[in-house]
Amino acid sequence: MKFVVEELATWIKPEQRQTPFENWYDSSPITLSWVPAMQRRRMTPFVKMVLHSVRQVTNEKGYENIPVVFSSRHGDFHKTANLLGELAQQQPLSPTGFGLSVHNAAIGMYSIISGNTQPMNAIAAGKNSFPCALIEAYIKLVEYKQTHILLVHTDEALPEPYTTFADEAQFTHSISLVMRLATENEAHFSLTKQAAINSEKTPTPLSLECAKAMFNKQSVSTNGWLLTHYA
Repeated sequence: MKFVVEELATWIKPEQRQTPFENWYDSSPITLSWVPAMQRRRMTPFVKMVLHSVRQVTNEKGYENIPVVFSSRHGDFHKTANLLGELAQQQPLSPTGFGLSVHNAAIGMYSIISGNTQPMNAIAAGKNSFPCALIEAYIKLVEYKQTHILLVHTDEALPEPYTTFADEAQFTHSISLVMRLATENEAHFSLTKQAAINSEKTPTPLSLECAKAMFNKQSVSTNGWLLTHYA
């Protein structure tokens, strides 16, 4: 599994950025001035993160209409949690609210706003959501002879009272990258599954560990996965 990351953007909620001097993540504010105001008003913070990070890797770079793999462990769970609360109070649910809470809603909105007509799919694989999305993207590059593919991974810190069940560090973040197959003798990354040594929480989620390694063109071994960079 050899692939090249041509474009990469990582956005982390400002309050959770560990040091202001790091340059591997995007520090720009989310504005979405390019999205019509009527559509912006319907968007949750989760959707806005998705669109912001995607914009960083596709705008004016020739990647506007390529296949997409979207991954998220919990999806727009803040919206889902609100719906569950309304159900518990026996309140009627908004059909629009329910429609925008499904796992692929965010990437569907991106498809509509950007006019991207290529195939898109959404993945949820627990703590392994990000590496599984990498594998899915790689398979599409190989099996369907795609030249490039857009991978988007977004998650929010769990809301109360669900933080009790968190089994990994909770960061609100969005990662977008454009990847392609590596050519012979080209610098590239590879991904390998390893036996997990322990189940302890790491300081940052697996997705952010990988994004930082990709930006710095380094290797990282974490949570049972080995992302290796070959120069």
